[in-house]
This record gives sequence, C-alpha cells and structure tokens, in this order.
Amino acid sequence: MAGEPHHGDGNLTVAALAREAGISGASAYRATEALETFRQRVDERTSGPDVPATLRERIRELQGELREARRARHEEITDLRRSVDTLAQHVQVLTLDNGRLRAELGRQNTVTVMPT
Repeated sequence: MAGEPHHGDGNLTVAALAREAGISGASAYRATEALETFRQRVDERTSGPDVPATLRERIRELQGELREARRARHEEITDLRRSVDTLAQHVQVLTLDNGRLRAELGRQNTVTVMPT
C-alpha cells in the first residue's frame, strides 16, 4: 500500500498481495480478516480526495461492466455445458441404433449380388 513493491508489480490485487507476502493465492483468500482490511484500504485509496469524482464514477462503471461480463460468461459456459450433455446423449442413441442395425444385418445372412 505504500507504493514500494518488493516482489510484485504493485497492483492492488489479492494475487499481487499474496506474491508480496510470499504466500499462495489460496492462503491469501483464507486470511479473511487480513483480506478484508486490504480491500478496505484499497477502497479508501481509490475513493479518496486525490481521485477526481469523474474517475470514481468511471471506476464504478467499469466494475459494473466487469460484473456483467462475468455473469454473461458464466451463463454462456452453463449453456455450452448443457449443449455438450445433449449432444453426448444423441451420440449414445445413434451408437445404440447403429449397433442394433448391424446386429439385424448380421442375422439376415442374405447377400445381394449387384450386376456388373
């Protein structure tokens, strides 16, 4: 927060905080109290008097756009998973039909001679 990163790029993210602390990202997320303090300090820093109101508004807009993009991506992934499940069921039905038709053909034991 002092603006002097030693192990990272200085971004105010949880990943950068974890790198700076020398811990894994998972460990950082488990330290809920420290994480909450970090997020509060980041919020204070980005909404303080040194940040113009227009930038604060732009930050809020971008955060909203990011939330919407994440929601849309989640919805798309869910739809694609449903499609994969449906297509897998169709493949299974076609495989069973193919096996049934091959068995039926094998039971007929008839050979059709085609004229040359």
